[in-house]
Amino acid sequence: MMSADERLAHWSPRDLIKHIATLSQGFADAAGIGGMETAGRIISYLAEHPEDIEPFLNGGVMELPDNWYAKGCLTWHAMDGRIVSPEEYRRAKVIKELEKGK
Repeated sequence: MMSADERLAHWSPRDLIKHIATLSQGFADAAGIGGMETAGRIISYLAEHPEDIEPFLNGGVMELPDNWYAKGCLTWHAMDGRIVSPEEYRRAKVIKELEKGK
C-alpha cells in the first residue's frame, strides 16, 4: 500500500481531484445519493481530519469512520433551506440522544 506522499508524488492536482471524484461517485451510486454532495462531504471531512487522507486515498470512503459525514468543517443546506454548520448538527444530535434517554 502506498503512502499518501508516494501516491501524490506521482499525481498532478488534476489526478487527485479526479480520484476523489471517482471514489465519491462510486460511493454515492452504491448509497443512492448525489456524487457532488458526497465529494463535498469528503473534502469537508478530510480538511478537518488530514490524518485520514492516506487511508482514503488507498481504500476510499470505507476507510473513514462510520460517522465521517458529520465530522467535517463545511456548512450545508438542510432540507428546510437553512445553512447548517457541522457544530450545530453535532449539538442537535447530542441533544436529541439525551432527550431519547429521558
